[in-house]
Amino acid sequence: MISLDAIDIQLLEALQKDAKQSVKQLAEQVNLSVTPVHERIKKMENSGLIKEYVAVIDPDLLGKNLVAYCQVTLVRHKEEQFQEFEAYMNTLDEVMEVSYVAGNYDFLIKVLLRDMDEFQYFILHKLSKLEVISNIQSSFVIKSFKNNSAIKIRK
Repeated sequence: MISLDAIDIQLLEALQKDAKQSVKQLAEQVNLSVTPVHERIKKMENSGLIKEYVAVIDPDLLGKNLVAYCQVTLVRHKEEQFQEFEAYMNTLDEVMEVSYVAGNYDFLIKVLLRDMDEFQYFILHKLSKLEVISNIQSSFVIKSFKNNSAIKIRK
């Protein structure tokens, strides 16, 4: 775990709200000069705390209106099968997230698609072609009302 002081926390919160802010703008918010703020941000980047900067895109405006969660169970729990599954998931652009979970299935996959026709194609021609998969069950998002990527840092 990384130790953060109050200024680091302020910087992280500000960057999570708007990562396009200049170092000068961030420095003004935390009452420091530009150089120490730049050094703090570089230190958090180099440590891996700040992994990347991204633009959050509205999928609806791109015609990606269907979000599905696929619960996937593997045939056997062998390391080679997990590696094959992971490598294949990383090749699929429709797959937004993959989590290895405990419970009634092995993986939870978040998929973003245009419509049910594209979902059917994805299942038939992409996901189910993997022989290491024994079962796929899917659920569809009706409405999403909270989708937050910011992590609360302060207690």
